[in-house]
Amino acid sequence: MTLSEIIVTEQLERRPRGVARMATRAEPRAVPQDGASLRDILRARCEEALLRCSAQSAGISIFDNDDLDELTWAATVGVLGPFEGRRFPRSDSPCGLCFSYRKTQLLLKPHRYFAWMAQTGVPVNEALVAPLIGQFGAFFGTIWVMSHDDLDIHFNLDDADTLADLSRGLATTIRLNDSGRAAGAGKS
Repeated sequence: MTLSEIIVTEQLERRPRGVARMATRAEPRAVPQDGASLRDILRARCEEALLRCSAQSAGISIFDNDDLDELTWAATVGVLGPFEGRRFPRSDSPCGLCFSYRKTQLLLKPHRYFAWMAQTGVPVNEALVAPLIGQFGAFFGTIWVMSHDDLDIHFNLDDADTLADLSRGLATTIRLNDSGRAAGAGKS
């Protein structure tokens, strides 16, 4: 299995847009209340991605500032929900590919290429991964959706647009949370 066999991003252009899913874009976004934790904010976005993309799993991966080759599934819902909080290699992951290309990527059966994904025991039919890019092009992580055993789920440009919409502001939220944590750590 080669990397070029699993990256199928060009298929997004050829797939028909879905009328039913386009209507959900106009629905109001559920916003966590003031004082909500970063995890609550990220999980709300994941739940929305799961619903709006008709996916079976959704998540947000954040790159670790201390170990540049690690990322953490900071929020994960759906089939892969039990893996929330786990750390994975950035250089050997769909999120790492998104980082390298600096744009949304569509992957077909990525568990056949990435050994750690196969070790989870959860097959992935398709994965759509979008970058979380902050101010001045800083890359904070990714937001993603996946399909598993429902072979009728095929992500399209509507889904890519949804992830781009959901990613807006997330990098800033993550950065501000990190800044607040660092400031709090400096107090005695």
